[in-house]
Amino acid sequence: ENYGIDQLRYYLVKEVSLGNDGSISMENLKNCINNDLANNYGNLCQRVFSFIKKNCSNKIPKVRNLNDSDNKLLDQLKNNVPNLIKLMNNQDLNEFIKMVVSYSFDANKYFNDSEPWSLKKTDVERMNTILFTILEQIKNISILLNPIIPIATNKALNILNIPIKKRNIENIKNKNLLNIGKKLNKYEILFKKIENDN
Repeated sequence: ENYGIDQLRYYLVKEVSLGNDGSISMENLKNCINNDLANNYGNLCQRVFSFIKKNCSNKIPKVRNLNDSDNKLLDQLKNNVPNLIKLMNNQDLNEFIKMVVSYSFDANKYFNDSEPWSLKKTDVERMNTILFTILEQIKNISILLNPIIPIATNKALNILNIPIKKRNIENIKNKNLLNIGKKLNKYEILFKKIENDN
């Protein structure tokens, strides 16, 4: 079996909380990777990056003002940073990951509910704001997952042109990391989905 080191690390951290003998099964491993990572975070990145490539000439869109739903998405994560740091320090990685994966679910839901594709002809400014918000959230989720799945998250942060020195939790509150008008770097597939061998 050739599992990516990222995926294996993620699974071990999630299933085998420190001090417990987690039940490690290939079936669990596959589900965990496909559901949490490939379907959720990886899928979010892929959808958003390809949408921006198609509809914004691959550039980070300009944003004027965020509305309540945009701020709610971002603030939920930002305001929880002290708590996330506490979970990390207490080595409660299971809870930490659950929380971060829930942000990824919320970001996917926000993208679906906001329907930026339906605004392309009617309200480009709003479309751009949605896209900027979701990129900002991908940046934040990627920073949080970076210690756990460095390979995939560094690919996402490379695509967003986030400097390596800025890939830390302090920069989650930094609203100016995304360079408006800057082209996204070439997209790379973040995760390979795990198929059954039989």
